[in-house]
Amino acid sequence: MRGLEGYLDVEERESQRFHRRTVRRMLGRVAAEGRLILPGLLLVVLATAAGLLEPWIFGQAVDRAIQAGKIEWLAPFALALASVTTVRIASLIGQARLFEWIGQKVTHQLRMELFAHLQSLPISTYDKHPSGRLVTRIVNDVATIGDMFSMGFVSMALNILTLVGILGWLVILHPALGWLCVAVMVPLGLSTAYFSARLRNDYRNTRSKLSALNAFLAENLAGMRILQLFNRERIHFERFRRINEWYSEAQVGTLRTFALFQPTITLGQGLATMVVLGFGAMAVSRGEIPLGTLVAFFAYVQMLFQPMRELADRWIAFVSGMASAERVFSMLEWRDEEGRAGTLRLDRIPSVHGGQLKAIRGEIVFENVWFSYREENWVLKDFNLTVRAGERIGVVGHTGAGKSTLIQLLLRFHEPRRGRILLDGRDLREWDRRELRARIGMIQQEVFLFSGTVDENIRLWVGGGGDRVRPEDVADLGIDAEMLGGRLEERGGNRSQGERQLLAFARARAARPSLWILDEATANVDSETEIRLERAFTEASRGRTVFMIAHRLSTVRSCDRILVLHRGELVEQGSHSELVAAGGLYAHLHRAQLAAQAAVEADGLDGAPVGVQPGSSPA
Repeated sequence: MRGLEGYLDVEERESQRFHRRTVRRMLGRVAAEGRLILPGLLLVVLATAAGLLEPWIFGQAVDRAIQAGKIEWLAPFALALASVTTVRIASLIGQARLFEWIGQKVTHQLRMELFAHLQSLPISTYDKHPSGRLVTRIVNDVATIGDMFSMGFVSMALNILTLVGILGWLVILHPALGWLCVAVMVPLGLSTAYFSARLRNDYRNTRSKLSALNAFLAENLAGMRILQLFNRERIHFERFRRINEWYSEAQVGTLRTFALFQPTITLGQGLATMVVLGFGAMAVSRGEIPLGTLVAFFAYVQMLFQPMRELADRWIAFVSGMASAERVFSMLEWRDEEGRAGTLRLDRIPSVHGGQLKAIRGEIVFENVWFSYREENWVLKDFNLTVRAGERIGVVGHTGAGKSTLIQLLLRFHEPRRGRILLDGRDLREWDRRELRARIGMIQQEVFLFSGTVDENIRLWVGGGGDRVRPEDVADLGIDAEMLGGRLEERGGNRSQGERQLLAFARARAARPSLWILDEATANVDSETEIRLERAFTEASRGRTVFMIAHRLSTVRSCDRILVLHRGELVEQGSHSELVAAGGLYAHLHRAQLAAQAAVEADGLDGAPVGVQPGSSPA
């Protein structure tokens, strides 16, 4: 299974110590629904009491009507039995509906809390946890908690009360025989405790494997184009087969434990029946108890194991629900961007509109900044930089030089390990993250669009509303009224790369940012779209601080200053002409790109195919 362990939820190893606390937290959420809980519990008690009366009424009918030869007395007993049965059925229906409603309210609230919490977590969380694993917790685990309410919690409460009531009736009807039956129940109780511990671990393991399965599926569905492009279907099918078998084996392990649990109950029922038949028959023959009492006693013994069986069945739903609750509550304890544990209350956070915020000057200072994503593998090393307000900064360097890390730090997706960053003379850590990001217009190479309308994606539902985008506001980008009113599929898959890039720029411009960040923003667009974007961007960014990250040096040559990064250090800075004249790393990159461009132009001379000389014919 090497290579697939990364899909596992590593927190499963820690959940053993957490179980009692999880029970308390679940009970706390249930108790919060006291207005519905109390009537539901009363109906549970009523259903239990009615069920316990049925054998007693039947025994009384045998003794006082059939044995006594008073057949006419059977009608009142039959009416009483019918009334008690009706009360029991009505109570069962009522409590089932009440607790189902409670379960839906609790799970609805949990899903809302989880989604709100996900929006407050640091970006590093999503680097460590596959999206499929997170989806499993919000959808599958919360649904399992709901099943615990509808299938497990109520039924277990009812069956436990029934068990206690039956044992009480057995002792009352015949103390010696009743205590013998209680003695039979002791080993059953011990075996139940043993199997419950095994089932809890088995279900925890099963949930972990399901999370791995979902994580694998989410990753492969998102990368299906690459998978097919590189003809990886057979290899990934084999990986899916292995991880699917992994999950199936975990499920079989759980069922194997449960299969041993059920026969234990059947064995206990057989022993109790033998005790009742043997000792009960002797007691009747000696006249110690009436025949009707023995009939009632025998009925109670048979009833005793029905709730035991149902407890075994419902125990699966309960244990599975508690295992899922452990995972859900564990996730709710992940610390948010501010380092706080607990759930973000989005309804208490005011909306932030970029256009309603006070503009910033855009003066940025990096003071002795060190940063690493893990341990001492430094991405930035003692980085120092001062950016004047309104200055256009280009950032270039080899892959892994630390260019995108600068942007991550400016957006406060990560914090410096050492040193500090100042914005308008104020430490960036003192700025509210949401207000800071509302002032920044960000355009990336890979554009993410949400399913919905183009208009919604440009506005991104800022503040939950706002004026619709007018066609004249985006006409300079080539976005007409028809496109503006069109719908987008998931991630904007029904739009070209160029159209998605135009929408990303329109979205950033709509917020009227004070600081612009472009991360390879025009790397994947055609020349016409690039020219259109550059014109619109020049107008929108006039007088504002701009960071432009690019591999193509032609993109940044017009910047006021170009920064050259190498292995996390600022090795050169200056204008395009100054850096070319200096003959350093930038000049080397410039010469390499000019040579590559000249080779491409030579290969495509006079429109001939690459590798074909003019006047010759392709092979």
